[in-house]
Amino acid sequence: MPVAIVALIEDDIRIREAVARTLADRGHAVRSSSTGMAGLQEVIDDRPDVVILDLGLPDIDGRELLKMLRAVS
Repeated sequence: MPVAIVALIEDDIRIREAVARTLADRGHAVRSSSTGMAGLQEVIDDRPDVVILDLGLPDIDGRELLKMLRAVS
């Protein structure tokens, strides 16, 4: 059983993979997305325990996405 389900929303593949690997090594289940809208859908579908959000995403400003995430969680 994972310690926590983590939604990781990060467009830089190297950062995303490193953070996901580190979290998984510590027993967390990680769902990662490279765009804000995909991350929003992930949060709606999976109801993670925590979200790690990059504020500089290619498709939407991270602050705007944060407002959307708060509205659905």
